[in-house]
Amino acid sequence: MNTGLTFSIILPVLNDQENLDRILDQFSKNSWDGNWELIVVDDGSSQPLSLGVDPQSHWRILRNSENRGVAISRNRGIDKAKGEYIIFLSVFLSIPDDYIQQITGFTKKVKFDFAQHLIVLEQNIKATQFQRFLGAHAERIDPSSTNLAITNCQFAAAVVKAETVRAVGGFDESMQHYGGHELDLIYRLDQAGYKRRVLINDIVLQRVKLEEHKRIQNRLREYGQVGLPNLLNKHPELTPMILKKPILWTLFSRVGFSRWLENRLGGLIDSNQPLSLFTYRLYLHILMRNAWDAR
Repeated sequence: MNTGLTFSIILPVLNDQENLDRILDQFSKNSWDGNWELIVVDDGSSQPLSLGVDPQSHWRILRNSENRGVAISRNRGIDKAKGEYIIFLSVFLSIPDDYIQQITGFTKKVKFDFAQHLIVLEQNIKATQFQRFLGAHAERIDPSSTNLAITNCQFAAAVVKAETVRAVGGFDESMQHYGGHELDLIYRLDQAGYKRRVLINDIVLQRVKLEEHKRIQNRLREYGQVGLPNLLNKHPELTPMILKKPILWTLFSRVGFSRWLENRLGGLIDSNQPLSLFTYRLYLHILMRNAWDAR
């Protein structure tokens, strides 16, 4: 049945009423002509989240009785979404007052299967050198191909047709650990023929909250120990794409060089020394690979 909605915006949130209030205020400034809805999924917050003192009629909130993870939360939103397009957003982002107008124009003029916003750091945000690297979205995306590489695709700020994501069954809820569920979905979309992946250069979103170095370490180690093994058990053909240069890596690992290099680069990052983009990328890869070896 045609609901008349163009966009369903899915926003999973856990224990962050402050940033939810901020982004709700931004959504309230976007004009509403009956073509979009906002679905907030409270993923088992210790104190139930609310839609504020003046919730709009096209906003609603779904609550998980316990913390179940972002894959399950997003799937709950997908199940209830009535829009032609699903927009996945993070509560850590800031959206412009004319976001709906801009994204409407984009979807009318650009053909795509998966579209991803360019994300930058908020102008006045306090950030370390490492955090600035992580927030420099454009510098971490490979522009050499017409399509975004599978490993560059993220769902923190993405647009997909509802029928497309439903055609492949949404997110795999068995892959709740960091990173795996997103890579799994984009790969399944690719294998199903949904290969046109574009970057939304003209609608840049700002990130207003950053993760500390320690949390990044923990998340990548979790990915290497749990998320990545689950992913590669399901899709072993992805192994050469992710675990590159296995012979060289095995040699480095056996002599302890990879662990030494992780500690060395981690110390440089903690001292807030500026490093090259290659060095930052290497460090993230080493964190994941060492965790893979230790699983």
